[in-house]
Amino acid sequence: MKYIYLCLLCVLFSIHLRAQDAPKPSSVVTRTFSIDQKSVVKDSTGKRLEYKEWTALMRTRQYVLFPENVEDAVPSFVVRKKGYKQVSYTTEEPAQAEPESQKRFSAEELREQMLASLPKPEESTYFTTGEEMETFNTRDLNNNKIKLKELRGKVVVLNFWFINCPACMQEIPELNKLVDTYKDNPNVVFLAIALDYSYELRKFLKTTAFNYDIIDNGRDIANNYKIHLYPTSVILDKEGKVAFHTVGFAPNAPIWMKKTIDESLK
Repeated sequence: MKYIYLCLLCVLFSIHLRAQDAPKPSSVVTRTFSIDQKSVVKDSTGKRLEYKEWTALMRTRQYVLFPENVEDAVPSFVVRKKGYKQVSYTTEEPAQAEPESQKRFSAEELREQMLASLPKPEESTYFTTGEEMETFNTRDLNNNKIKLKELRGKVVVLNFWFINCPACMQEIPELNKLVDTYKDNPNVVFLAIALDYSYELRKFLKTTAFNYDIIDNGRDIANNYKIHLYPTSVILDKEGKVAFHTVGFAPNAPIWMKKTIDESLK
């Protein structure tokens, strides 16, 4: 029996990627499919969805796409909620015992493998890798003093954002996962510098968790670095030098951020 595991991803910002199957024995046939604005995408009832409708679902990161018929050269796709049991497609060949060592990858595992294989996100124009970042002094949303210079010896992860920024909202769940990874490591500090005022942020945080240490009314800090595109993320190593920086939201950015943090902690 030949198993074909399908993992399809839709990456926004006009980047169309190909999904690749997990490694399998040489006797297994693999397939890849392209997804773009012209692709036919339906819901579970068979209703065809407009491009803006199905991409809006994908932006929630709660849905995946499955081909209706893997034999079609250009198949139509069905959008399914994550957790939907993925189908294994078979031929009429006699069933053979699958090697115990053969690992079956979930859709999420395949997604992580694919994102890890993508190139490093594009760097911002506001910072230069390897240069020392100019420090700032401020207070967070809870009125605690924050002096960037005093955080030398720690890895500092900075995020510049604002509430009405769609890309900022899209990356917050992924950034929260990153915070959770290092929650027991006192040598990693996460600071989110928001343009919004404290009352706006307090209202926002009642319904949306953002687990960075939030700095309100940070427009002057952002302007000091001449930042005008959001979100912008920066990681400083223990010496206060820029180890990573990017602008906008790239699906593989959290993977590169984790890689940078781990290297900076050594």
